[in-house]
Amino acid sequence: MNDPDRAARARPRSGEAWRVALPEAILAGGAVPWLDPVALDHLGDPDGERVDLLTGRPVVVPRLATGHLRLTGDDRVAFLHGLLSQDVAGLGEGEASDALLLDHRGQPQAGLTVHRRSDDLFLSVEDGAGATLRGVLEAHVVFDQVEVHDLDERLVSLTLVAGDVDALAASAGAAWPGAGQALAAVGKGPALGRVALGAATEHGRALLRPWRAGERWLADVHLLAEDLMHAWVRWAEAGVRPVGERAWTAGRVAWGIPSALGEGRLGLPQETGLARRVSTRKGCYLGQEIMARIEARGRLRRGLRQLRLQGPPPALGLARGWRVQDRGDREVGVLGSAAPAPDGDGWWALAVVRHDAAPTDGWRAIAEGDPPRAGPTVVEVSPLPAADA
Repeated sequence: MNDPDRAARARPRSGEAWRVALPEAILAGGAVPWLDPVALDHLGDPDGERVDLLTGRPVVVPRLATGHLRLTGDDRVAFLHGLLSQDVAGLGEGEASDALLLDHRGQPQAGLTVHRRSDDLFLSVEDGAGATLRGVLEAHVVFDQVEVHDLDERLVSLTLVAGDVDALAASAGAAWPGAGQALAAVGKGPALGRVALGAATEHGRALLRPWRAGERWLADVHLLAEDLMHAWVRWAEAGVRPVGERAWTAGRVAWGIPSALGEGRLGLPQETGLARRVSTRKGCYLGQEIMARIEARGRLRRGLRQLRLQGPPPALGLARGWRVQDRGDREVGVLGSAAPAPDGDGWWALAVVRHDAAPTDGWRAIAEGDPPRAGPTVVEVSPLPAADA
């Protein structure tokens, strides 16, 4: 006799699936101070994990703070298009795009990727902001034919990182052979970052979204919790190393990838490296008036930069409440995420810096407080590497 309730009870939930895959790491990692709710700090070798990720060895990053939402109903596309900063209506079936949920001041409240599929919109939400986005969506549903479904108990998310497209394709292909071929084809075409690839074998299913950051190739992967162990075993057999958020943060800083709720909270999207998540051609949405005003003025006072620091940063990850001052005690910027430098010499940080501030000796990070506390000195200011969507 079939018992659907029993089948549902037997299905691994998201947290249970991670405890099976990484029992010691989950216990040892705990909550990471710059992410909420919980992320995997490291798997016992933070320096080795960081070096492998930065030098191009294929790695996989568990993304425990990613939220998963599904929108159904006849009005889902128009409804979401009217709330987010990015063009949702212009997405074709099978395409994906990064977007922001802004408030009335133009400040990001959530960063996400929208995947348009034949019968729904799938939203992968960054930095633990899934509940925030869900609350806003549900509050705006009035007469719209839209339903919001929370899939956090069923899905898990990861990011594959590799030094080139062939290594990324091989990593994905270890779990889903067809996905490897599709990734290799997408990586050599013009649609990178717009294509979301469905992949399946008799052992598991997944949705993959490839993108680039400088010379690195990445793919965000979303799959059923019950299928995680199949992929995890195949990656281990293929030599794909699991790494934690500590290594991922080092990669973000090195490649100039801002966090929507990290660096994004330090300024407007155009100042914090998130401009590509804002469409300048769509109509009204939350925060659109501020975005239009910025476009009309055509000039920004600040922008995202990399700073090399002499001395340890105030925190690994997001350095909250730390400003950058010049020799004359004028504020020239604010610190975002910090991590050890890729070459092992000192530390790098992402920071929002004034364009009219000429880098000089004497810049120093200062903690807010009474009295303020001096931190590391700034020895180099660099533009961000070019990042592809």
